Amino acid sequence: MIVSEYIDEFFRYCVVNHDFYAIKNKIARAYLNNKLKDDNDLIKQELNKKLSITLEPKRDLINAHLKWMQKFIINIIGEPISLELDSAKCFVGKWILEEGVENLPLKIDELHKNLHSMTSSAIRMHKREDYAYFLLLYLDILMSSYQIRDLIMNLYFSRRITTIYQDPLVQCGNYFQLRHDIEHQDVQQSLLILNIKEFSKINLLYGRDTGDKVIKEVFEFLLECKDIVNVYRIYGDEFAILLPVRKKERVIKNLKLTLEKKEFTIKEDIITLSFYGSISTTSNNALEKCEYGLMVSKSKYGEIINVDTISDDILKIYADNITIAQELRLAFMDNRIIPFFQPICELKTGKITKYEVLMRVEDIHSNILTPDQFLDVLQEMYIYPEVTKSIIKKSFEIFVNNELEFSINLSFADIINLDTEAFIIAILKQYPDVASRCTFELLENEAIHNHQEVSKFFNLLHSYGVKIALDDFGVGYSNYETIFKFDIDYIKIDGSLTESILTSSRSRVLMESIITVSKKLDAKLIVEFVSSQELFDEISKMDVDYIQGYHIGKPKAKLL
Repeated sequence: MIVSEYIDEFFRYCVVNHDFYAIKNKIARAYLNNKLKDDNDLIKQELNKKLSITLEPKRDLINAHLKWMQKFIINIIGEPISLELDSAKCFVGKWILEEGVENLPLKIDELHKNLHSMTSSAIRMHKREDYAYFLLLYLDILMSSYQIRDLIMNLYFSRRITTIYQDPLVQCGNYFQLRHDIEHQDVQQSLLILNIKEFSKINLLYGRDTGDKVIKEVFEFLLECKDIVNVYRIYGDEFAILLPVRKKERVIKNLKLTLEKKEFTIKEDIITLSFYGSISTTSNNALEKCEYGLMVSKSKYGEIINVDTISDDILKIYADNITIAQELRLAFMDNRIIPFFQPICELKTGKITKYEVLMRVEDIHSNILTPDQFLDVLQEMYIYPEVTKSIIKKSFEIFVNNELEFSINLSFADIINLDTEAFIIAILKQYPDVASRCTFELLENEAIHNHQEVSKFFNLLHSYGVKIALDDFGVGYSNYETIFKFDIDYIKIDGSLTESILTSSRSRVLMESIITVSKKLDAKLIVEFVSSQELFDEISKMDVDYIQGYHIGKPKAKLL
């Protein structure tokens, strides 16, 4: 992972060029040649290790995912061997169905399904020779395999030791003891869950014995903290802490700060740990709520989440967003975030002369997702700038082969991202003829509220022959005075205004007002959301330049 991160960091600030990606790909491939063989040898050693007497009867199950990982590596190295990619049909998948998901730690089923999804994508990447992206996904698959093994091992430890309420490693209460204590508490308390960030990497890099040593040190540290009622180890890298309700804010702040400053010595290395966390007032479903809270914490870079302040509906939305984020990450690596093209008709000639480029995501079942299903989540992800650049690059490569005009949507986040700006300029320089046919669209409200930065960016684009469009104009009764400050080539009428033009006299007045404004600005007018012949006929009577909408054509993966 360290090698891959350095590769990414090195190329992040390079001007876009096919040669740079080829170099990055070759470095990743060279690293993989040794990495795959070394990992295969380590897995062989792990499979040959003796298990405790209590775990030996479950050896095949405990080692199932490592054996599966071994087959995956052998396939990648180049020796075809049967590999089950269906998460429900492999050894662990069948076991999960037999046990029942509700009887197992939530993480096992979640990790297991994600692992199989990642593997299908990874195999396709390797066949395409996208070694740089394959490397990132492969490391996640490898760590997930070890983590699943650890979770299953911990589960059977819990089930088979003399007392099912005792954690065998640190000799403290476990998940079952915590459940019991919450159900029989005399005074309501606060439950804090802490999860060590990326702990599986420690096991992977230094071995499980070292990982166990770190777990013990974290537990001993927690025991020594003041104002803590009790500490439990509920999963491999996850601790539960009971606190007095009245002291929770102060205890949490000091605890996390001190924990993340603590240094751990691992062989010759000194490391620090980071933690995800969530807290809830104890109740029958406190543990489940805190598990959701951990998902939220991971999306907010480790912020301690107070689940009591979040409704169950909001928690469910966060959980769904995390699932969507996982799908988006895989889709990006697997080249399934793609441009669609919606035709724009020039009213004067009745011909399709322009296209708007729209982002779409193809899921693993080949269903097409629209921005309302993923864009809010995507814009909060670290891959968002790379997705923007990918759509721009693909668009220019397509329109270089024709004489059509086209437009691409940008957000204010794209404009202020220096890396994205440098990429756009590099593309414009690489394709000067295409740049003269390109229009970048920005939402009106983003332009108005960030006038200085937007104006500077518009001027830069104009210097390369690019045109500018203001999108969704007319929503919320726009501030015309502010708009006159920009050098605009196109104004796009907000769809809600278009759709009400047949039934609202006010909408008609506003539309006519915008037409007047566009003429004063010497800007072309594009009317969106024209979905019927009746709307088309009505808009055609007005002094507009272009019409766009389902009546003209729906977005498609290919140009008409």
